[in-house]
Parts: sequence; structure tokens; C-alpha cells
Amino acid sequence: MKNDILYSFRRCPYAIRVRWALLICDIKVEIREIDLKNKPLDFLNKSKTKTVPILITKNSKVIEESLEIILWALSNSKKENIKNIYIPDNKKEDIFEIINENDNEFKYHLDRFKYSTRYQNNNEELHFTKAIKFIKRWNSGLVDNKYLFGDTPTIADWSVWPFVRQFKIACESQKRTNYLDPPIKDWLDSFEKNRKFKSLMYKYELWEPNSRRNYFPSN
Repeated sequence: MKNDILYSFRRCPYAIRVRWALLICDIKVEIREIDLKNKPLDFLNKSKTKTVPILITKNSKVIEESLEIILWALSNSKKENIKNIYIPDNKKEDIFEIINENDNEFKYHLDRFKYSTRYQNNNEELHFTKAIKFIKRWNSGLVDNKYLFGDTPTIADWSVWPFVRQFKIACESQKRTNYLDPPIKDWLDSFEKNRKFKSLMYKYELWEPNSRRNYFPSN
């Protein structure tokens, strides 16, 4: 039987949010974990962007943007009314706005803070300060809500939390303190301590053309 195929890298936040969506939507795929420093030829031939994640559907459609894969998962889930639950019409515009803010602004500063040595004439402290402004803004929205848009998560939560987690990891590696305050710390904890997190971050062997097939989720 032909399977949908996901090329992934375990620690990539874009790949994490896609795998999270697949878990919530109860969709099983063949997963191919790749080494970003030694990308297999099969992957390079299929991907225009040369980055993960990419999804190859059963009908050979290639989906390269993580958000598009999330929307595909919602559309292909057998769970009833799932798209309306995670993208409610009355919040749709705001949901995509915060995802865009994360992907195009917060991520910019996060990269230059986390990987400061990769950028010439880079001001690490400036980018940390800029990133913190987004954290505080999202934190203020969580004061009266469990999630970014109320008591039910949306794809905004799915899309943002892996990047906030990456920010936390960067701060911890630099021995910084007071970078995440409640309630955003509790919000992130709700994902990291979720029973699905172990499955989400399961460590697969690197894929090669002759490798045995691996599936996500693994159980």
C-alpha cells in the first residue's frame, strides 16, 4: 500500500509543528528522518526548497511549506469537524496573522540570537531583546486564556510553541534567566508535558534509500 511520506528532521521547529498536527489529526505517514548536513539525493530531487519538512502525498503531490502540510492534515483527518475546531472562522484572520508574525519576525530574531556566530556583524543582545518583545506580547494574550485564542488550542498554538521552545533552549544554553514567565511558561509546558510529546520527539534512525520503512507515529 502506498503511503504519504514525510521528510523530517527531529529538532526542526517547522517539522515539529507538522508532526504535532499529524498527531492531533490522527494521520499516520511514512517518516524519513534526514541529516541536514548530508541530505540524501532522493530528498534533493523532490524538494525545490531543499529544507524540511516536505510531504509527498499518495498521489505524488509535493507539499513543501509546513503550514500547508498542517492544512492538508486538517483536510485529510477523519476526525469530525476538526478544521473548524482548530481554525474557527471568527478567529481565522488573527490566527494566520500570529503565525505570520512568528514565521517572519520572531524567527528572524530567534535565529540571530540562537546562532549569532553565523551572522556577520551580528548583535546577539539586540536580537534577544527583540525576540523577548514577541514573547511578552504573546504572554499578555495568555493572561486570561489557556491558549493564544481562548480555552481551545488553534493552529496558531501548534505553529508557535516549537519556536518558543527553541528560544527557551537557546536561553538555557547561555545560562540566561527570567526569559519565560507565567503564563507563557505554563502554556509551553502544556505541550512539552503532553502525553503525545514522547511520540512527537521519537528518535528515528536516519533514512537511506534501502532503509526499512519507519512510520510516524511509531505506535
